[in-house]
Amino acid sequence: MHVPGFDYNPIMLAIEGAVIGFVIAVPVGPAAALCIRRSITIGAVAGYLTGLGAALGDAVFGAIAAFGLTFVEEFVERHEAWLRGIGGVVLVGMGWATIRHRLRTVGDPVADDAEHRVATHFHFATSSFIITVFNPLTVMAFGAAFAGRDLAGVGSNLPDAATLVAGVFAGACAWWAILCTAAVALRQRFTTKGMLWLNRITGAVILAFGVVALVSLLPLPWRHIARALDL
Repeated sequence: MHVPGFDYNPIMLAIEGAVIGFVIAVPVGPAAALCIRRSITIGAVAGYLTGLGAALGDAVFGAIAAFGLTFVEEFVERHEAWLRGIGGVVLVGMGWATIRHRLRTVGDPVADDAEHRVATHFHFATSSFIITVFNPLTVMAFGAAFAGRDLAGVGSNLPDAATLVAGVFAGACAWWAILCTAAVALRQRFTTKGMLWLNRITGAVILAFGVVALVSLLPLPWRHIARALDL
């Protein structure tokens, strides 16, 4: 347990941050589906950039929790429905676009254009970043993890907080690197038809997450429903 007035051990902070970042990044969600799909259908660079964007999103929420930015947490809590709605719409649109995505062909002049590649690489990272930051549950997960590990007061010291956030980012990056590497290893086993079906399945998964987010906004007795289902 941390004693007020004493500095945190920077090595332990980095390790704890890395563990928290890794564990929070692990649950399968739309960003993971996107990372796997891009790693297999496009290549390692696309997968790693997608994971990098998601890791940056985790680092943002880690910073919010580490620095004790209560006004951001309160904003998220007050506008959770709006954030969930926007995130749901984004996921539905992204899922539908993924389902209808056409595979690149050899000699495609657009795919070979340098400017197009830069814009596409930027899109890989930003799309997963947006998916992550529009999930209000992420900031709550980091807040709970930091409180559970007695790290809530780390924000009073800038170097300590920066070390913790860097650890979160490194841990999240480690998970995405593992996931992307595993997906790339399977790439050679996919035929053109298999990649087409992968696009459709991945798009359906992302779209389903978006639909669930939008349905959760309906004024239904969700607590009673969850209790009835023993969730």
